[in-house]
Amino acid sequence: MVKFYIRWTRLVALFAFVATLVVTTAIYWRLTYYRVWLTSTSPSGKYTVELTGDKGRGGLVTYAVVKYNLLVDGTPLTRNRLAHYGDAMDISFELAYPEYAWVDEKALRFWSNAHRREDNLDTLLISNDTAKTIKFLRIKAWDMFFVFDIPPYSKHQLAFKHMTGSKIVTAEGEFEDGSQIDYSASFSHHKRREALVYCLTFDYDRMTGVKVGRMTQKPPFPCEMTHLTGQFNR
Repeated sequence: MVKFYIRWTRLVALFAFVATLVVTTAIYWRLTYYRVWLTSTSPSGKYTVELTGDKGRGGLVTYAVVKYNLLVDGTPLTRNRLAHYGDAMDISFELAYPEYAWVDEKALRFWSNAHRREDNLDTLLISNDTAKTIKFLRIKAWDMFFVFDIPPYSKHQLAFKHMTGSKIVTAEGEFEDGSQIDYSASFSHHKRREALVYCLTFDYDRMTGVKVGRMTQKPPFPCEMTHLTGQFNR
């Protein structure tokens, strides 16, 4: 009887320990997942970007996930969208994007100065070729950008780090009518040291992209068509 009682007590203690560990871990990850650890507001105070989640490196079997919230005049525009993720083999968010700054009233840039020159930047020219305002875009092209309110039939120019080799540019966001944008473009390998221009044009049901040979050239650019994949999700 005594042995049974001891065994039962040990089982209860073990169960209580495991349950406490599970609950504590769940609470910790929930708080970490939703805790805002970075808030950045545009110079006029109109636009705000919040980052949540784990900015460190992921584990062998777990991912470190960073998500973002966007606010306009303090009102949520979108929440819990994916900004970055990776496991132990991937670079962490805090190493990939240690620097951030508003490059203008509508665009927030994240970047790293490691092994890259700030005096030799490529240009990304975004064109909204529709009659609808693009409410926001998150663009990743070595650097990462959050861009707000691109008016109909207008352009927005960004600058990002120049690196040789192939390049993938991704863009996701939303039109004013709620239509979703999900886009990626793969640009061919190059070894050019001079700055280049990349042009992305958003239309109602398609997107096009071109790479300009040199920044020194003037419009109209003799652009090189690129291989594109992606779609607008309506």
